[in-house]
Amino acid sequence: MLLAKLLETIAAHVELLDEAARRGVDWGDTLSLYAVLHALQVHAQAVIDYLLRTCSLLGASVETPLACVQALQQRGLLEGGEADMLRRLIRFRNIVLHQYGSIDVERVKRVLEGRGYRDAALVVRRIHEMLREKGIEDP
Repeated sequence: MLLAKLLETIAAHVELLDEAARRGVDWGDTLSLYAVLHALQVHAQAVIDYLLRTCSLLGASVETPLACVQALQQRGLLEGGEADMLRRLIRFRNIVLHQYGSIDVERVKRVLEGRGYRDAALVVRRIHEMLREKGIEDP
């Protein structure tokens, strides 16, 4: 149940971020920047929560999201490039959450324009299908 709700949250924020990219963002406007940052933060947090829940369901005892990515990679649920991308997402989310004063606007622009958030959503969906195929259900 939780995994399905997290998938919905991720998908909803992919749509929001795609819409922001289509409309264009006034990067000089603090409110617009914060709107994009918030959407990226919620998206990233939902991805992180999904990964942590998956680790829990698999019996992987991890203390951090980065350790969870490593555990999922060791169990064959993530390939090297996917794991690297998720590590970048986790680090980006940590910066957004804890260091608002040091946000690199150019980096945020690259994230939105590169649409890497879509890649994270695809990886999570693929993990979801793998769990389903293995009969691992979220109670």
